[in-house]
Amino acid sequence: MKKIRVPQVKAGRFLLWWGRFRFMFGHAMFYVSVVNMGLLAATAYNTTIRDWALEYFGIQLTFWAFLLIMFSLIVVGFIVEYVISVPALIAISNQQMYAHQSPIVEDFDDVKRKLNLVMKKLEIEDTEVDREKKEK
Repeated sequence: MKKIRVPQVKAGRFLLWWGRFRFMFGHAMFYVSVVNMGLLAATAYNTTIRDWALEYFGIQLTFWAFLLIMFSLIVVGFIVEYVISVPALIAISNQQMYAHQSPIVEDFDDVKRKLNLVMKKLEIEDTEVDREKKEK
């Protein structure tokens, strides 16, 4: 597989401003999403779900019961994200860093090379970390 070298862009004033804006906007969207979801849930309950549950299932669904169901679904979603999605995203991110010659990987390789030179000079053959790796 051919590796593509992506040139690094030096961040000028505009790019730094834009990056800060995107960073803060992305983090603020969590709060906007919570408010938006609450408003959408209230609207869906009042316009559709309450009547639908009564007509098709014969259930008089109170608003608090509806909110409890919604909250439970959110908790299930968090658990799925934590158990499945986050580890998968970290794994693919690590794979992409090595596949596309990330400067971080190059720096890490340089640090490892220098550490090996220091260990040779100090005549250190094995470290505690190496022994723990071998035991696993």
